[in-house]
Amino acid sequence: MSRIKNIIFDLDGTLIDSSDGVVEAVNYSLVKMGEPEQPPEIIKPFIGFPLYTMYPHFTDVPLKELYKHFQVKAAETVISSTVVLPNVEETLEQLKANGYNFGIASTKIRPHIEGIIKKFQWENIFKVYSGGNEVENVKPDPSIFIMTLERMNADPKDSIIVGDTINDVLAAKAVPMRVVAVESPYGKSNDLQNTKPDYYIDTISKLPDLLSEIK
Repeated sequence: MSRIKNIIFDLDGTLIDSSDGVVEAVNYSLVKMGEPEQPPEIIKPFIGFPLYTMYPHFTDVPLKELYKHFQVKAAETVISSTVVLPNVEETLEQLKANGYNFGIASTKIRPHIEGIIKKFQWENIFKVYSGGNEVENVKPDPSIFIMTLERMNADPKDSIIVGDTINDVLAAKAVPMRVVAVESPYGKSNDLQNTKPDYYIDTISKLPDLLSEIK
């Protein structure tokens, strides 16, 4: 029997894909500041990372102004564009039936998390969630995982993180707690595996069996 009782999920790239809306919002912010748009294949690998990590790769416009324009457009595009990733619904149902407690810890701002939960009628699954706007430092800082653990009244020793980026792995290790890396739809799987997560799976559908084997 697994000792794991609590699962804290990253959101984008782990449970959902909001990349179309993020790309639209990023390019809106760039155009507003007189900068050229970037192709989706340039932007998508940065999804799940803070915006201040992404923008300097293709512009030196002040981040504060870009962020302001991004949030204006993201309010229109992110939730509306979001889709659930393959196998997620079935996996969540199986994990819930197995008695696990769930939380979300995402770099997305809390209103976007709430909108996504409502869109997919996940209110009875995710009662605890934390957004990037609620902590001073986002992943790879561990603050958002620590906050979510506290909100779940959970012990790191019987909890586990599930995420798709190096920042999820690094933040989990900094808590410290165990982490499952799941292959991201946005690429960089080699980078992810090089961070040496405790476990690595190529699809979230393998999570229930993996958790049942963890002692």
